[in-house]
Amino acid sequence: MLVAHRYLNRELAAVLVVVFVLVLFVGLGGRLIGYLQQAALGKYSAESLLLLVGLRLPEFAQLALPFALFVAVMLTLGRLYAEQEAAVLSSAGVGPVRLFVWALPVVLAVTGLVALTSLWLTPASNYEFSERVLEQRLNREFDGLNPGVFQVFSNGQRVSYMEQVDTDARTLTGVFMAELEDDGQRTTTIWAQRGSQYVDEDTGSRFLALRDGRRYEGAAGSPDYRVLEFDSLAQRIEIETARLFKVKADETATAELLGHDDPDFPAELHWRLALPLFAFVGACLAFGLARVKPRQGRFARIAPGVLMLVLYYLLLVLNLNALKDEQIPMAVGLWGVHLAFAGFAVFLLRRAQAPARV
Repeated sequence: MLVAHRYLNRELAAVLVVVFVLVLFVGLGGRLIGYLQQAALGKYSAESLLLLVGLRLPEFAQLALPFALFVAVMLTLGRLYAEQEAAVLSSAGVGPVRLFVWALPVVLAVTGLVALTSLWLTPASNYEFSERVLEQRLNREFDGLNPGVFQVFSNGQRVSYMEQVDTDARTLTGVFMAELEDDGQRTTTIWAQRGSQYVDEDTGSRFLALRDGRRYEGAAGSPDYRVLEFDSLAQRIEIETARLFKVKADETATAELLGHDDPDFPAELHWRLALPLFAFVGACLAFGLARVKPRQGRFARIAPGVLMLVLYYLLLVLNLNALKDEQIPMAVGLWGVHLAFAGFAVFLLRRAQAPARV
């Protein structure tokens, strides 16, 4: 029996790693494409893309691991049943419940990893991600500029365009800038042949030193419209020195989630606790659903099983939104969904213990 025990865990772990890597690559690949598009528009610098994707890795992992564990259990046990290996084990008194006990080291390891990720790694990486995005926003007036692309700042109040950008020398060529005044009528438009950025040592303000250009001020067609030619012009770059957004619940350390008036924070705590339970209960469901008839093949139960797990996940998300909207008491949390699917998992395991019907 010890050999069978090791064999099951080895097979389960191998399939788990393969499925997890595939799911993770698919999720991160889609996010990377989105970041590449945003980088092309100048929102992020190209050098920061890999760091931003890496900071999103824990958030993807905490969701990919439960699904990967579920699919790995279904595939591993499905092969045992399809190839009659489970029948041999059953004749020796090893049923689905015993197989689940054998696989507990892998199941508990994944559950613990999900708990570590959801309770600690993901909040820390989300906070660091927000800080990096803030840094990109503060630096995008120069570092995030892409040549040949119109870029919009300040909620559409300011537009800039550069023909060429030399990030090493920190110089610009063919600079165009247009800004709409607060009254919505007057505009300030600047065109310059070249420019460079510098920081005033006394005030810490950032300026764009423009050379050989023209400045247009006023409303088109008005008598006070002005056109100025300049050899040198210092244009202050308006950036926000304060944090551009408040700290969100998913960026807050787990120990600091309690004691907030905003329901998003205790609801986030319920969500972080729900993810490891989701992984464990999902594995229990997989052991109860995995038994197939010899002629069905190992993949026969994959589709309905995954649909059930997706239903489980969607119900958790719906209840989480209800918690944030205070439609469900915070004391109830997400426990009702867990108890319902845990009870169903127990039912499936007991049914799987019964002799199979041909």
